[in-house]
Amino acid sequence: MPPTAHQDHTARIDVAPLQRPDHADYIELLELTTVSGHLPPEVRHVLTLLAAQPPSTHGTALCLTARPRRSTHPKPAGALLASFPDWAFHHPLTQNNPALAQVLSRTVLLIYGVATAPTRRRQGIARTLLTEAEDRARTAGYGMTTLLHAPHLTDFYEHLGYTTAHHVTIALPDAAMGLTQPQPCLTAVKALRPDIHIRKLPGAPGPVVTGLLPGWDLPPTARFEDGHLIT
Repeated sequence: MPPTAHQDHTARIDVAPLQRPDHADYIELLELTTVSGHLPPEVRHVLTLLAAQPPSTHGTALCLTARPRRSTHPKPAGALLASFPDWAFHHPLTQNNPALAQVLSRTVLLIYGVATAPTRRRQGIARTLLTEAEDRARTAGYGMTTLLHAPHLTDFYEHLGYTTAHHVTIALPDAAMGLTQPQPCLTAVKALRPDIHIRKLPGAPGPVVTGLLPGWDLPPTARFEDGHLIT
């Protein structure tokens, strides 16, 4: 089991699962990541649920807060919300394949939002939150983390080991699952195990994730032609 709190001695930040007294501050922080300034009502409901299974802390969601160590300020300075990706159940390749949907939902962790208080930015808080989420996902057997971001954050996520693109493909045993974001949004993906690779294939519209599960590898000669994966 992952530890209850992550201590980053370089950034001097403590990260821990969300506690009830911090609910209002947690929501306020995550609302900074939305265009409308408001989170969907179901997020508040999730915060009332017991954890389903690791790495979740509330229902099927992973909810983390961050505070600078020994800070006298009582409010959390950072917040992260993650869960299974919605496309695991709504992608055309999974809508009629519930078994595949379940596998993907237990293999990929989507970070829906990571936020830092405006007065606490550039202190390593977002980086430490992401590292904790990745560690918990890896410990729970997940193979990849992913998130959506604006173009100006590309350097930040690539520095943390993510690969970013408008189009990412996940290689399945008999198909290729394409994840395309409308401009200007980008998808960032990061492998959590050494047997998972994010490759460039000839003809592919973007990076390709291989080895997400055993048997999901591609031969060295794999390529794309006219939008189709050729193995």
